[in-house]
Amino acid sequence: MKREKIYEFAALRPLDDDIRQAIEDNIEKNAHRAPKDFEFGWNEDDDHRLHIIIDPVEIEVEFLSETVEVFATAPLWAKVAFTEKRRTELRDLVESVLADSNVVAARA
Repeated sequence: MKREKIYEFAALRPLDDDIRQAIEDNIEKNAHRAPKDFEFGWNEDDDHRLHIIIDPVEIEVEFLSETVEVFATAPLWAKVAFTEKRRTELRDLVESVLADSNVVAARA
């Protein structure tokens, strides 16, 4: 399985403890929008990386100083099922959580 960048957003501000908590709160608030149950948590070695596992896909969100990059790792069969519609739905969900957490600008 290959790790692949699927989205990149311009960051409004760097990640800190308040933003981290807002992200967690907004993930939980929007959990019902996910296609199925998932788990999430911060990387133990790098607290600027958020892992989200929606079996069989692992999503990694990296919070850099000026950007937020979103990567996905999935088996080939799951990539085939990742249609443009599903890609857009996931992007909207991720972007909504980040915007509600004041990490990225909300889309107009």
